[in-house]
Amino acid sequence: MLRRNREIVIFNLSAIDLFCSGMGAVMVLMVLLMPYYRKQVPIPPEVKPPPVVVATPPKPEPPKPSPPEPEKGIRILAIDVVFVMDATMSMEQELSAVRSGMTSIVQVLRRLTDEVSVGFVAYIDRDVPWAIPLRPVARGNQGEINLRQLLQGIAEVRLVGNEDWPEDVCGGLVKAAAMPWPTASGDRRQIIVLMGDARTHPEDRDRSLESVRKWATASPNRSVNAVFTGTLVPQWQDEFVASKRYFQEVATTGKGQYIADQGDLLGSILDILIVR
Repeated sequence: MLRRNREIVIFNLSAIDLFCSGMGAVMVLMVLLMPYYRKQVPIPPEVKPPPVVVATPPKPEPPKPSPPEPEKGIRILAIDVVFVMDATMSMEQELSAVRSGMTSIVQVLRRLTDEVSVGFVAYIDRDVPWAIPLRPVARGNQGEINLRQLLQGIAEVRLVGNEDWPEDVCGGLVKAAAMPWPTASGDRRQIIVLMGDARTHPEDRDRSLESVRKWATASPNRSVNAVFTGTLVPQWQDEFVASKRYFQEVATTGKGQYIADQGDLLGSILDILIVR
């Protein structure tokens, strides 16, 4: 009796052949289709280039205006001034203006120079009762002392009345010219300022003008200036005209300025003292 075969055969030859045939067909298809297979490469996100910045050159700054040239300051090496003033009753307003404004005048002169001297002469009808010597009033202790003495002397002037029109202008000018003036040299200015509203007595006219001429011509930097403060009065018209003409002659003879005061005596004085 034949022995029974107990082996379990899952796949027989025919099944293996069929399986291999199927696998081979699949491999053939893969080989045939391989060229048509494209691998998807991930596309990176689009990166926008940074914006192109166009460099604009800065606008050139407008040229700065050149600073104006400073005005040439007024400068005097030294100045000596004597004020000669009518002290009769008709000069009340003018004397008040000089009293209140003399400090300001001195302060202005101190700005022009470090060496300032001031004197004062007051005349009346036939006399010259007040004469304050020419003294330095520049900055400093001594200058302040001299300025106080000058102001005190002007404060003591008392107006005097008279009956006729002419005054002792000649005596006032002679007194001023005879003062001990410093030596006139270099750029040192020496000035006499006459202030009044009436001429000198007729008999003294020539002597007064000769005194002015002699003093003024002693130095090129000397001058006698005249501020006429007269007001026309109908009954004294001839005297007014004669007085105005006399003050003009004083200024011409003294190489100075003639000013017809219009109510601003201090302004007239500064016009004479300040070099323009």
